[in-house]
Amino acid sequence: MSDSEVSAGRVQRLRHELRDEQIWAPADPELADLLFAELDYARHPHAHEGTAPRYGALIAPRERPTTIVEPVSFIDVGTVPLAVLRRLADGRSSFVVRAVGSGDRLVCFDRTREFESSAVHLALATGAFVVQRLGQGWVRLTTLDGIATWDGIRWAKKPLSVRIAERIAPALPGADPVLLANLVEFSTHWLGAGRVGAAIVWRLDGDARELGGLGFGSAVEIPPLDLTDRIHFAPLLNALSQYDRAALVDANGCVVVVGVHLQSSERSRHDIEPFRGTRHTSALRFSADVPNAAVFVVSSGGALTVARHGRRVDIG
Repeated sequence: MSDSEVSAGRVQRLRHELRDEQIWAPADPELADLLFAELDYARHPHAHEGTAPRYGALIAPRERPTTIVEPVSFIDVGTVPLAVLRRLADGRSSFVVRAVGSGDRLVCFDRTREFESSAVHLALATGAFVVQRLGQGWVRLTTLDGIATWDGIRWAKKPLSVRIAERIAPALPGADPVLLANLVEFSTHWLGAGRVGAAIVWRLDGDARELGGLGFGSAVEIPPLDLTDRIHFAPLLNALSQYDRAALVDANGCVVVVGVHLQSSERSRHDIEPFRGTRHTSALRFSADVPNAAVFVVSSGGALTVARHGRRVDIG
Protein backbone atom coordinates (compact mmCIF):
# COMPACT_ATOMS: atom_id res chain seq x y z
CA MET A 1 0.00 0.00 0.00
CA SER A 2 1.13 3.55 -0.70
CA ASP A 3 1.65 6.11 2.07
CA SER A 4 -1.52 7.92 1.02
CA GLU A 5 -3.55 4.70 1.21
CA VAL A 6 -2.16 3.94 4.68
CA SER A 7 -3.01 7.47 5.84
CA ALA A 8 -6.52 7.25 4.36
CA GLY A 9 -7.11 4.01 6.26
CA ARG A 10 -5.97 5.57 9.52
CA VAL A 11 -8.20 8.60 8.99
CA GLN A 12 -11.19 6.38 8.35
CA ARG A 13 -10.55 4.49 11.59
CA LEU A 14 -10.12 7.82 13.39
CA ARG A 15 -13.53 8.96 12.17
CA HIS A 16 -15.06 5.85 13.69
CA GLU A 17 -13.16 6.36 16.96
CA LEU A 18 -14.43 9.89 17.45
CA ARG A 19 -17.96 8.89 16.49
CA ASP A 20 -17.94 5.97 18.93
CA GLU A 21 -16.53 8.14 21.73
CA GLN A 22 -19.02 10.94 20.92
CA ILE A 23 -16.20 13.44 20.52
CA TRP A 24 -17.04 16.69 18.81
CA ALA A 25 -16.45 16.89 15.06
CA PRO A 26 -17.68 19.56 12.65
CA ALA A 27 -20.74 18.95 10.51
CA ASP A 28 -19.11 20.66 7.52
CA PRO A 29 -17.48 17.78 5.59
CA GLU A 30 -14.65 19.94 4.24
CA LEU A 31 -13.81 21.22 7.72
CA ALA A 32 -14.05 17.68 9.09
CA ASP A 33 -11.61 16.43 6.44
CA LEU A 34 -9.06 19.04 7.53
CA LEU A 35 -9.57 18.20 11.20
CA PHE A 36 -9.16 14.45 10.76
CA ALA A 37 -6.06 14.96 8.62
CA GLU A 38 -4.42 17.07 11.35
CA LEU A 39 -5.44 14.72 14.16
CA ASP A 40 -3.98 11.82 12.18
CA TYR A 41 -0.72 13.70 11.64
CA ALA A 42 -0.58 14.64 15.34
CA ARG A 43 -0.87 10.95 16.24
CA HIS A 44 1.64 9.87 13.58
CA PRO A 45 4.02 12.80 13.02
CA HIS A 46 7.26 12.78 11.08
CA ALA A 47 9.92 11.43 13.44
CA HIS A 48 13.54 12.57 13.27
CA GLU A 49 16.29 10.41 14.77
CA GLY A 50 13.69 8.35 16.58
CA THR A 51 12.01 11.34 18.22
CA ALA A 52 8.47 12.45 17.43
CA PRO A 53 8.12 16.23 17.83
CA ARG A 54 5.43 18.38 19.32
CA TYR A 55 2.89 19.71 16.86
CA GLY A 56 0.01 22.16 16.59
CA ALA A 57 -2.66 23.17 14.10
CA LEU A 58 -5.66 25.48 14.01
CA ILE A 59 -8.49 24.25 11.82
CA ALA A 60 -10.94 26.99 10.98
CA PRO A 61 -14.17 27.47 9.03
CA ARG A 62 -14.07 29.46 5.81
CA GLU A 63 -13.14 32.67 7.60
CA ARG A 64 -9.56 32.69 8.84
CA PRO A 65 -8.91 33.03 12.60
CA THR A 66 -7.41 36.52 12.57
CA THR A 67 -9.37 38.01 15.47
CA ILE A 68 -6.79 37.10 18.10
CA VAL A 69 -6.37 39.83 20.70
CA GLU A 70 -2.65 39.56 21.36
CA PRO A 71 0.64 40.02 19.50
CA VAL A 72 0.59 37.48 16.68
CA SER A 73 2.32 37.06 13.33
CA PHE A 74 0.84 35.33 10.30
CA ILE A 75 3.69 34.24 8.06
CA ASP A 76 3.36 34.27 4.28
CA VAL A 77 4.49 30.76 3.37
CA GLY A 78 4.32 31.16 -0.40
CA THR A 79 4.47 27.78 -2.13
CA VAL A 80 6.06 25.91 0.79
CA PRO A 81 4.25 22.55 1.03
CA LEU A 82 2.21 21.47 4.05
CA ALA A 83 4.72 18.72 4.89
CA VAL A 84 7.36 21.39 5.50
CA LEU A 85 5.03 23.77 7.36
CA ARG A 86 4.13 21.02 9.78
CA ARG A 87 7.76 20.76 10.86
CA LEU A 88 7.69 24.45 11.87
CA ALA A 89 4.58 24.16 14.06
CA ASP A 90 5.48 23.22 17.63
CA GLY A 91 1.97 23.46 19.10
CA ARG A 92 3.19 25.90 21.70
CA SER A 93 3.97 29.21 20.01
CA SER A 94 3.63 28.23 16.35
CA PHE A 95 0.73 26.54 14.57
CA VAL A 96 -0.25 25.55 11.07
CA VAL A 97 -3.48 27.32 10.13
CA ARG A 98 -5.77 25.36 7.84
CA ALA A 99 -9.05 26.91 6.72
CA VAL A 100 -11.72 25.75 4.32
CA GLY A 101 -11.33 27.39 0.92
CA SER A 102 -7.96 29.06 1.58
CA GLY A 103 -4.28 28.19 1.59
CA ASP A 104 -2.36 26.92 4.57
CA ARG A 105 -0.48 29.42 6.72
CA LEU A 106 1.76 29.57 9.75
CA VAL A 107 0.87 31.63 12.82
CA CYS A 108 3.33 32.55 15.60
CA PHE A 109 2.45 33.86 19.06
CA ASP A 110 4.66 35.78 21.44
CA ARG A 111 3.90 33.36 24.29
CA THR A 112 3.21 29.68 24.67
CA ARG A 113 -0.20 28.14 24.08
CA GLU A 114 0.80 24.67 25.23
CA PHE A 115 -1.22 24.60 28.45
CA GLU A 116 -4.84 23.51 28.49
CA SER A 117 -6.11 26.87 29.76
CA SER A 118 -4.35 28.80 26.98
CA ALA A 119 -5.57 26.35 24.34
CA VAL A 120 -9.12 26.92 25.55
CA HIS A 121 -8.74 30.69 25.30
CA LEU A 122 -7.29 30.27 21.81
CA ALA A 123 -10.28 28.19 20.69
CA LEU A 124 -12.74 30.67 22.19
CA ALA A 125 -10.94 33.65 20.60
CA THR A 126 -10.71 32.16 17.12
CA GLY A 127 -13.58 29.70 16.85
CA ALA A 128 -11.04 27.20 15.52
CA PHE A 129 -10.42 23.57 16.44
CA VAL A 130 -7.05 23.43 18.22
CA VAL A 131 -5.03 20.26 17.64
CA GLN A 132 -1.84 19.74 19.69
CA ARG A 133 0.62 16.92 20.10
CA LEU A 134 1.96 17.36 23.62
CA GLY A 135 5.40 16.64 24.99
CA GLN A 136 4.49 13.19 26.32
CA GLY A 137 3.03 12.17 22.97
CA TRP A 138 -0.60 12.73 23.94
CA VAL A 139 -2.87 14.47 21.45
CA ARG A 140 -5.32 17.13 22.62
CA LEU A 141 -8.29 18.47 20.68
CA THR A 142 -9.81 21.70 22.00
CA THR A 143 -13.17 22.82 20.61
CA LEU A 144 -15.91 25.27 21.54
CA ASP A 145 -17.74 22.36 23.16
CA GLY A 146 -14.98 20.70 25.15
CA ILE A 147 -11.57 19.06 25.30
CA ALA A 148 -10.71 15.56 24.14
CA THR A 149 -7.35 13.96 24.91
CA TRP A 150 -5.86 10.81 23.39
CA ASP A 151 -3.22 9.20 25.61
CA GLY A 152 -2.00 6.70 23.05
CA ILE A 153 -4.62 4.13 24.05
CA ARG A 154 -8.00 5.80 24.50
CA TRP A 155 -9.83 9.11 24.31
CA ALA A 156 -11.04 11.08 27.34
CA LYS A 157 -13.19 14.18 27.15
CA LYS A 158 -14.59 16.94 29.34
CA PRO A 159 -16.62 20.13 28.79
CA LEU A 160 -15.10 23.59 28.82
CA SER A 161 -15.18 25.46 32.11
CA VAL A 162 -17.56 28.06 30.65
CA ARG A 163 -20.10 25.27 30.02
CA ILE A 164 -19.59 23.86 33.53
CA ALA A 165 -20.08 27.31 35.08
CA GLU A 166 -23.38 27.67 33.23
CA ARG A 167 -24.61 24.42 34.81
CA ILE A 168 -23.38 25.32 38.30
CA ALA A 169 -24.81 28.86 38.37
CA PRO A 170 -28.40 27.89 39.28
CA ALA A 171 -27.11 26.05 42.36
CA LEU A 172 -25.28 29.19 43.54
CA PRO A 173 -27.88 32.00 43.36
CA GLY A 174 -26.39 35.42 43.87
CA ALA A 175 -22.81 34.27 43.25
CA ASP A 176 -20.52 36.66 41.39
CA PRO A 177 -20.60 35.30 37.79
CA VAL A 178 -17.06 36.47 37.02
CA LEU A 179 -15.66 34.84 40.14
CA LEU A 180 -17.66 31.68 39.45
CA ALA A 181 -16.32 31.48 35.88
CA ASN A 182 -12.74 32.00 37.08
CA LEU A 183 -13.02 29.51 39.92
CA VAL A 184 -14.37 26.84 37.57
CA GLU A 185 -11.68 27.64 35.00
CA PHE A 186 -8.97 27.38 37.65
CA SER A 187 -10.38 24.08 38.93
CA THR A 188 -10.91 22.56 35.47
CA HIS A 189 -8.14 23.87 33.22
CA TRP A 190 -5.40 24.48 35.78
CA LEU A 191 -5.78 22.07 38.71
CA GLY A 192 -7.55 19.36 36.73
CA ALA A 193 -5.28 19.66 33.71
CA GLY A 194 -2.23 19.46 35.97
CA ARG A 195 -3.64 16.48 37.91
CA VAL A 196 -3.37 18.49 41.13
CA GLY A 197 -5.81 17.23 43.76
CA ALA A 198 -7.24 20.05 45.85
CA ALA A 199 -10.25 21.37 47.76
CA ILE A 200 -11.42 24.98 47.62
CA VAL A 201 -14.06 26.38 49.98
CA TRP A 202 -15.88 29.41 48.59
CA ARG A 203 -17.92 31.45 51.04
CA LEU A 204 -20.62 33.24 49.10
CA ASP A 205 -21.41 36.00 51.60
CA GLY A 206 -18.29 37.11 53.42
CA ASP A 207 -14.92 36.14 54.88
CA ALA A 208 -14.36 32.40 54.52
CA ARG A 209 -12.12 32.33 57.60
CA GLU A 210 -15.19 33.04 59.75
CA LEU A 211 -17.05 29.92 58.64
CA GLY A 212 -17.74 27.21 61.18
CA GLY A 213 -16.27 23.75 60.93
CA LEU A 214 -12.74 24.84 60.03
CA GLY A 215 -9.54 23.62 61.63
CA PHE A 216 -6.55 25.96 61.40
CA GLY A 217 -3.99 23.83 63.24
CA SER A 218 -2.01 23.13 60.04
CA ALA A 219 -3.14 26.17 58.05
CA VAL A 220 -0.65 28.38 56.24
CA GLU A 221 -1.14 32.07 55.51
CA ILE A 222 -0.14 33.27 52.04
CA PRO A 223 -0.04 36.71 50.42
CA PRO A 224 -3.50 37.72 49.16
CA LEU A 225 -4.30 36.13 45.81
CA ASP A 226 -7.30 37.31 43.81
CA LEU A 227 -9.22 34.69 41.82
CA THR A 228 -10.95 37.42 39.82
CA ASP A 229 -7.52 38.09 38.27
CA ARG A 230 -6.17 35.23 36.13
CA ILE A 231 -2.61 36.49 36.70
CA HIS A 232 -2.90 35.10 40.24
CA PHE A 233 -3.77 31.58 39.11
CA ALA A 234 -0.16 30.40 38.73
CA PRO A 235 1.03 30.99 42.33
CA LEU A 236 -2.15 29.48 43.75
CA LEU A 237 -1.76 26.42 41.53
CA ASN A 238 1.80 25.97 42.75
CA ALA A 239 0.74 26.38 46.38
CA LEU A 240 -2.08 23.84 46.13
CA SER A 241 0.26 21.34 44.51
CA GLN A 242 2.31 21.41 47.74
CA TYR A 243 -0.28 21.78 50.52
CA ASP A 244 -2.96 19.30 51.54
CA ARG A 245 -6.43 20.12 52.89
CA ALA A 246 -8.42 23.15 51.68
CA ALA A 247 -7.92 26.71 50.47
CA LEU A 248 -10.45 29.34 51.51
CA VAL A 249 -11.97 31.87 49.08
CA ASP A 250 -14.06 34.77 50.32
CA ALA A 251 -17.03 36.36 48.58
CA ASN A 252 -14.71 38.71 46.66
CA GLY A 253 -12.40 35.95 45.41
CA CYS A 254 -9.53 36.58 47.83
CA VAL A 255 -7.40 33.66 49.08
CA VAL A 256 -5.15 34.26 52.10
CA VAL A 257 -4.95 30.83 53.74
CA VAL A 258 -4.42 27.23 52.58
CA GLY A 259 -4.01 23.92 54.40
CA VAL A 260 -7.29 24.27 56.31
CA HIS A 261 -8.91 21.14 57.74
CA LEU A 262 -12.62 20.64 56.98
CA GLN A 263 -14.49 19.32 60.01
CA SER A 264 -17.92 17.71 60.02
CA SER A 265 -20.69 17.19 62.53
CA GLU A 266 -21.87 13.88 63.89
CA ARG A 267 -25.10 14.38 61.98
CA SER A 268 -23.45 14.86 58.60
CA ARG A 269 -21.15 11.90 59.23
CA HIS A 270 -24.22 9.79 59.90
CA ASP A 271 -26.33 11.12 57.03
CA ILE A 272 -23.73 11.28 54.24
CA GLU A 273 -22.06 8.10 53.07
CA PRO A 274 -18.37 8.12 52.06
CA PHE A 275 -17.86 9.16 48.45
CA ARG A 276 -14.59 8.40 46.66
CA GLY A 277 -11.78 9.38 49.04
CA THR A 278 -11.35 11.46 52.16
CA ARG A 279 -11.20 14.77 50.27
CA HIS A 280 -14.55 14.28 48.54
CA THR A 281 -16.28 12.88 51.62
CA SER A 282 -15.07 15.73 53.82
CA ALA A 283 -16.24 18.27 51.23
CA LEU A 284 -19.75 16.82 51.05
CA ARG A 285 -20.14 16.60 54.82
CA PHE A 286 -18.70 20.07 55.40
CA SER A 287 -21.06 21.58 52.79
CA ALA A 288 -24.01 19.97 54.59
CA ASP A 289 -23.02 21.70 57.82
CA VAL A 290 -22.15 25.08 56.25
CA PRO A 291 -24.99 26.22 53.97
CA ASN A 292 -23.37 29.50 52.89
CA ALA A 293 -20.36 27.83 51.24
CA ALA A 294 -19.64 25.67 48.21
CA VAL A 295 -16.70 23.30 48.02
CA PHE A 296 -14.86 22.66 44.75
CA VAL A 297 -12.94 19.37 44.83
CA VAL A 298 -10.48 18.34 42.13
CA SER A 299 -9.28 14.75 42.19
CA SER A 300 -5.70 13.79 41.37
CA GLY A 301 -7.14 12.29 38.18
CA GLY A 302 -8.44 15.69 37.09
CA ALA A 303 -12.19 15.32 37.72
CA LEU A 304 -14.13 18.21 39.31
CA THR A 305 -16.85 17.77 41.95
CA VAL A 306 -18.83 20.65 43.43
CA ALA A 307 -20.45 20.09 46.84
CA ARG A 308 -23.35 22.21 48.04
CA HIS A 309 -25.77 21.50 50.92
CA GLY A 310 -24.33 18.00 51.28
CA ARG A 311 -24.98 17.05 47.66
CA ARG A 312 -23.03 17.00 44.44
CA VAL A 313 -23.97 19.67 41.92
CA ASP A 314 -24.64 18.29 38.44
CA ILE A 315 -21.89 19.65 36.21
CA GLY A 316 -22.62 17.50 33.15
